[in-house]
Amino acid sequence: MKKIFAVTLVAALALFAGSAYANFCARDVVPASTLLVPYAVVGMSGNVPDPAGYTTNLSVTNTSWEATIIHIVIWDALSNGVLDFDEVLSGYDVWTINFRDLLSGNWSAFDTSLSSSAPPNKNMLPLVRQTFEWGPDGRSAYDFVQDAPYYLGSPNAYATGLPFPQGTQSLSTANTVDCKMPFTNSTGASYAPLLVSLLQEPLYEYGHAGCAADQTIVRHAGDWLSGLTANPLFFYVTVDNFERCELTFPEDPGYFGTRGNYNYENVLIGEIYYMNSTLNFAEATPAVHIESDLDSELYDVTTEFYGDVTDDPTYLEPLATAFGFKYNNGGGWTSSVVVWKNASEFYDADEVLDCGSYLYYAWDEDEHVITRGVTCPVSPCGDTDIDPNEFPFETQMVPLTNANFDLPAAAGWMLLVFPPSYDDGPGTGGGFWHEKGDPTPDMDLLNFPYQAWVYTRLEIGTYSMGLEAATMAASHCFPEQRLPILGIGAPQWDGYDPAWYLHAGAAK
Repeated sequence: MKKIFAVTLVAALALFAGSAYANFCARDVVPASTLLVPYAVVGMSGNVPDPAGYTTNLSVTNTSWEATIIHIVIWDALSNGVLDFDEVLSGYDVWTINFRDLLSGNWSAFDTSLSSSAPPNKNMLPLVRQTFEWGPDGRSAYDFVQDAPYYLGSPNAYATGLPFPQGTQSLSTANTVDCKMPFTNSTGASYAPLLVSLLQEPLYEYGHAGCAADQTIVRHAGDWLSGLTANPLFFYVTVDNFERCELTFPEDPGYFGTRGNYNYENVLIGEIYYMNSTLNFAEATPAVHIESDLDSELYDVTTEFYGDVTDDPTYLEPLATAFGFKYNNGGGWTSSVVVWKNASEFYDADEVLDCGSYLYYAWDEDEHVITRGVTCPVSPCGDTDIDPNEFPFETQMVPLTNANFDLPAAAGWMLLVFPPSYDDGPGTGGGFWHEKGDPTPDMDLLNFPYQAWVYTRLEIGTYSMGLEAATMAASHCFPEQRLPILGIGAPQWDGYDPAWYLHAGAAK
């Protein structure tokens, strides 16, 4: 992730090994080698987690029969890696964590074990064959000979069943010697206060720096950033499939590469659960599943996931560049949008850089779209009035209200577009994206290869729900997906007039 201001403090083969999925570069939920928790939130009471407030749970499943290691990195909202640790998973294992436990020091709640007495390291034979596990067609749950090598065609294997799961003791001793397990609560107690402090540090009230000396914020100056506090505490998390236990961050040498720590096996699936017992809120969404492919011709180190923190090829698919989603603020409804992106945008650490990072359109439910006025269809508008940047962090949840955005009605939908999907028309300034038709002056932001993930949250009364936004463009994989040609299979308008397009709608 791109770090504008970074202060970092460091506290096996699969069933489908090496497979290149046909849906590589698509935003879908399939076994992956990296999981992203784009927004984790924990309610706080001062500097300690509130046991009755918001919290986020993560579940990670190893879909392979072979044991593996996962490497977890906790990132603050400005993309500083502040903590990393490892966990071991046996075959078909599930690992869960409540991030409230992480921040309160209750690390035994999510610790795993290398002990020979832990399942499935101990004898599981009584559990291998129960009546229901044979099924009506006579399939076996696992290989009958539990300690025999499994391979397709083996006389010990049932071709229609699954291989017996490896225990964590099957992992190489050389790869697990630095796993540091068990962590215990005493370990968590020593890290938790420092971790909370580092995650809280970026989350306080912010002003707006504008785009240039002669531009000021007129609309939405009193937005959500003006009252930001460290409660609730929000951050993001990555989970990587790993070859060996080691305390390391993605920017460190040896993290990637075919001989690095990273394990290019697409075997992990994950789910995220958001809960608030006091308000009776709960919702869930799949983690962001990021596949790897060592043979892909699509990868580019500048646009891959993690590509902005390392010079080594990561062979990971990038995220999308444009999104569509509903908003609803009428009839008792409220709505918010979560945006994760691979850059944070601040000036002198306490002011937001306010232009060049995204544009948006907002429609009501009768196809009306709001504009900045007849004389100014595209932001920025002259020398005095620009829209503030509402997404300056690498991760944030922003209320979808008129206090933050120009919305034409109480309900409708929005199209959010990042610079890689800006239009192909003639530009008015210098720099790469200016040549692509964008008039905003901040070339540093526009030149950055943004990728993002978007999720909307809606609440009514004591009910809540969450929905992942629709992917409208993935221009790092499909370069033709730029305004006005967004979406998979969109028509190719060979002769469109950029001048006509600028007057047909209003880009924010």
